[in-house]
Amino acid sequence: MPVLVLLLALLVASEDAPKSAGASSATAPKAATAAPSKTIVGEIVWVDMASRLVLVRESVKSTAVKGKPAVRETVAIAIAPDVPVIRGKKESTLAELKAKDHVVARYLSTAEGAKAVSFRVADATPLEPGSPAAGTPGGGETN
Repeated sequence: MPVLVLLLALLVASEDAPKSAGASSATAPKAATAAPSKTIVGEIVWVDMASRLVLVRESVKSTAVKGKPAVRETVAIAIAPDVPVIRGKKESTLAELKAKDHVVARYLSTAEGAKAVSFRVADATPLEPGSPAAGTPGGGETN
């Protein structure tokens, strides 16, 4: 589980990397006037297709602050049709999301609620027994 959280955090870091100098100037004014985005790393609690809302609960509790207990933040994020949903490295759809999927979501806090800027889902495919990644030496070959 901690490895998955670290992997998701690294995916967010690569999205936040500075753009090259040749990036489109059309996006520069938009970025300058926009409020700073927030990021949540967690798992989906539920998906409401009709309103395009996804409820995400943080994977890790926050740090306790002066007598207040550590808590997990839960955010209902609205995903607009023009915001891509990425599963692993491939584009996905809102309909393919389900509870317990691990996600990294960047969003803007607005008066109407959280609006997604980017939404990435971990591609957790089970490993086949005997595959090299499953920890079997020699790829599961027998002599």
